[in-house]
Amino acid sequence: MTGPSLPDGPDPRGAVIFSRKSDYGLRALIFLAERRASGPVTLTEIAERLMIPKAFLSKILQQLAKKGIVRSLKGPSGGFVLASDPKKLTMRDIIVEIDGPMRVFECFANESECALLDDCLMLGVFNKVEEEISRVLGSYTLADFHFPPGTSSALAPKPASAQS
Repeated sequence: MTGPSLPDGPDPRGAVIFSRKSDYGLRALIFLAERRASGPVTLTEIAERLMIPKAFLSKILQQLAKKGIVRSLKGPSGGFVLASDPKKLTMRDIIVEIDGPMRVFECFANESECALLDDCLMLGVFNKVEEEISRVLGSYTLADFHFPPGTSSALAPKPASAQS
């Protein structure tokens, strides 16, 4: 009996630490923070401007609404608004709300089942990596991502047909 086959080498794209869901969630929240003074922003507008699949973005924003990070306002002038002060929302807190606790090494996901935990030579190193990632992400809030009026790194460029 053979075990699972392993790839011939590392993924040429590299290892991913944060999910696409976190990426989209952070971009949407930065967009909402930038538009905070303008009132609610529709799901369609966020999805189109940020080039995020609408159904996927809807699930992310619903999750963030349940956690109290955004509010969903119903009605003809409804949409989504940031529910908290952007200065109080750290990147770390947002990523943890979207994806759960950050782990850099797969076996750490369930340490209680690891028979080698007491003798693990790598545990200290990976704990330090996690602590540093958490520290850095905790030092940035949504308020740190503001741009001059009329510009935004979160905004997708408008199609040439829309520009005149």
